Amino acid sequence: HGNSAESREAEETFKGAYLKKEPASMAGRSAIPTAAFPFLLWYIAGFEGISAFAPGRQITVTRRSQTQQIPKHDAAIIFAEAPNSEEEKTTSYQTEAELSKFSKDLQQLAVIRPSDPSADQSAPIALISAGSSYTRLWTPLTWLKHADPPHVRYIRHISKWPLSTSAKKIFPAVIISATYSLMMSYVFRHARIGEYQLNAATKGAAAALGALSAPLALLLTLRANASLGRLNEARILWGRLILRGRNLASVLKVYVMPIDPATAILAARYLSILGWSIKAMVRNESASSQREVYEMMLGKDEADWLQAQTTKTPIAIVHKLRHLIAGVCMMSTNPNFFVPHSSMENALDDLDATSGGCERLLTSPIPPTYSRHLSRIIFLYLLILPLASVASGMPSLGSMLASAIVSYVLVGVDEIGMEVENPFPLLPLQQISAGLQTLVGETMTSS
Repeated sequence: HGNSAESREAEETFKGAYLKKEPASMAGRSAIPTAAFPFLLWYIAGFEGISAFAPGRQITVTRRSQTQQIPKHDAAIIFAEAPNSEEEKTTSYQTEAELSKFSKDLQQLAVIRPSDPSADQSAPIALISAGSSYTRLWTPLTWLKHADPPHVRYIRHISKWPLSTSAKKIFPAVIISATYSLMMSYVFRHARIGEYQLNAATKGAAAALGALSAPLALLLTLRANASLGRLNEARILWGRLILRGRNLASVLKVYVMPIDPATAILAARYLSILGWSIKAMVRNESASSQREVYEMMLGKDEADWLQAQTTKTPIAIVHKLRHLIAGVCMMSTNPNFFVPHSSMENALDDLDATSGGCERLLTSPIPPTYSRHLSRIIFLYLLILPLASVASGMPSLGSMLASAIVSYVLVGVDEIGMEVENPFPLLPLQQISAGLQTLVGETMTSS
């Protein structure tokens, strides 16, 4: 972009070749000095792309179907416009057909694997609450209902008490504790051994109960916090799966599809089933239940290869994606392709870390010794509780009611910690996995 006659001549030649749209046979060839290159960038924006634009390197200017490699020492740009070849038209039709088939396969997959949480065959029914639940994704309306005024919220929670899944699980333990308390209260209040009154043995029970209260509360708190930490970590991992999966699909669409459409679509097919494969791993779903998904999205040959791998299925999927992307990278003549390639590799690393993190949470629980010790302390506390009730003068029925309430609270907190310790039955994995496949499909088929 200079004031020299040579620069003005180059500008006029560029304008004439681009604006007048000369046929290929009349395309001109004009010498352009290096100083004129920055000026041409504005015009080259009308072309599809430039693979390199740096001193000492080749410059690729693409105009529709024609690509020219111009050495820097020649300092020339060839202007030409040629109609699309029949081969390119055929390739375009094939890509559209493959994308259409990919979209139809995703629709069929959405039928057999819908996002409805009730369609989740591997979710334990005992953990799905009748009210608001962590087992399904929340919406703004869910939050509004959850944050009702206290009197409305308490009435709703109490009215649904009989439907509580946690209450149903701990109800037998509460009944046993209440029955034991009633029996012990009656025996220690009325039974005698010779001239010895058994209620004398209850002296000091209240002191023992108080001594157990502090360590019991501490252990329950630590257990609950550790379990909630595991649940939060698992949810973060699955959120990262959605984020990085969406990012990878976008890069496949923008950078890989123009180079190798078939490879980009195959990679998208593998990516769309990654959530289902991780869900099958953490929920211990059968291989036969996954076979239908794999065959629908990959075909019989690819499904056979995937299930024949000795590694975990999610690891095999990430490895396959890395292999496909590396092949496209080696095919590309664009020296700047390392930028999207690096982005895709980072996404694959995150997907691999997500699968590994889920496997770690699945195989490494809170030390069972901790759970056993906590259970024994709760047992001792409930064992002494009736004696303390008798010593305080509480009637037998009152002692039974007190034991029922205390056992409901203590056993309930312990049971909630036990449920949350394994986070995967609680997470809305059906909705998250279906969401990933939907995002991948929408990204790849968008215009």
